[in-house]
Amino acid sequence: MVSHSKRLADGLALLASQMARDVLIVPAGGLDADPEDKDSPDGGGIGTSYDAIEAAVNKVVDAGLACAIFTDLGSATITVEMVVDMLDGEPVRFIDAPLVEATVAGAVAAQQGQDLDGVEREARRAISAFASDRAGDDGDSAETSGGDANGAGYSRRVKVADKAGLHARPAAKLAEMAADSEEGILVNDADADSAMSLMSLGAECGEEVTVSGDRSEKALIDSIADAIAAGLDE
Repeated sequence: MVSHSKRLADGLALLASQMARDVLIVPAGGLDADPEDKDSPDGGGIGTSYDAIEAAVNKVVDAGLACAIFTDLGSATITVEMVVDMLDGEPVRFIDAPLVEATVAGAVAAQQGQDLDGVEREARRAISAFASDRAGDDGDSAETSGGDANGAGYSRRVKVADKAGLHARPAAKLAEMAADSEEGILVNDADADSAMSLMSLGAECGEEVTVSGDRSEKALIDSIADAIAAGLDE
């Protein structure tokens, strides 16, 4: 992740690593600190460094991994595109999407074992997750999700146990569980395999949610419902 601010990049790396413990996440933020400037902001200058970005990308590639790159503002994007051009042929991709949402969604997708295409898809999907106007929901969709006219659906209604609700870590853990679904599982009207979609629900502690899907995946639906009811934020 590339940011003009070292603190922003480092903080976002810490956040994403909480939800994607097995993913190599490398921040490349700001400019090197000026040793002569005792008041140098942000642990260094505000800006982007070609060398720092190239080193971060090489760290991922040298580990034998594909590399997805996310940026914050214009000049960061320009610098990243230069780095990608110089690494032609390597499994490196710049994904043009909002830095925070895309990084979190992409990291969770990588944790689930998805490839670069999957990471990009989830990063872009994260944008629409928060673009939806939840204020317009009538609240009844959760009751009917997962069912059909033939009664082939199955659902469980449970209360959210985590004190902070379905925030980052619980959402990421649920998404990882739901990634095993072949039919698709919903929590209310959110795709359970998308951490950002789950977070967009804003489900608070004590709030009831409905976990639903195809009856053929009853065991997985029960596991997810039980996890929500027991709490996931260790």
